[in-house]
Amino acid sequence: MADIIVRAAEGCAPDSALPWDSVWDAERGFADWALAGNEPQNVGGLQAKAAIATAVTLALFTDKRIDPTHPLYYLADGNPRGYWGDGIDVRDDLFESALGSHLWLLERAPLLIKGVPAATWAKQFATEALSTLIAQGVATRIEIEATQDELRSRLNLIVRLFGRDGDLVFDRKFDLLWKQVTG
Repeated sequence: MADIIVRAAEGCAPDSALPWDSVWDAERGFADWALAGNEPQNVGGLQAKAAIATAVTLALFTDKRIDPTHPLYYLADGNPRGYWGDGIDVRDDLFESALGSHLWLLERAPLLIKGVPAATWAKQFATEALSTLIAQGVATRIEIEATQDELRSRLNLIVRLFGRDGDLVFDRKFDLLWKQVTG
């Protein structure tokens, strides 16, 4: 799969305040920040070349605060977590919502939660977290596949985003590992 380059040949001058970016390291199996190097407008900063990948990674793997009335609140073990920035600035007029997902609840959850497979919960959580990308016009359609591998106690999540022209603009598989809780 080729890396997606956002801002390629879009006909605008370099932006001096580009957002930071992360780069997926398939060999090690996680995303990490990448230094910009000697980019003239961003010396000493972080790369900004895979904005969609960064947005997806942040949306999925930032711990969204869990409301005490949520049916899976008991999996939080009394710690509702959450991104501190959501308490400062979430603007409805820009289609912003609380950052992150509840995928973190599945880290130590059993494969069957309240009679529902963990993969079903994962798909729901990912759909909720990524819906802001549609509201903000980053994608027009999102496909999410979630499957669970009981033998490995692993949840596989595949995320695909489609642009305005219907072309696939993001396609990545994430493997979420968690320990199976008994009892």
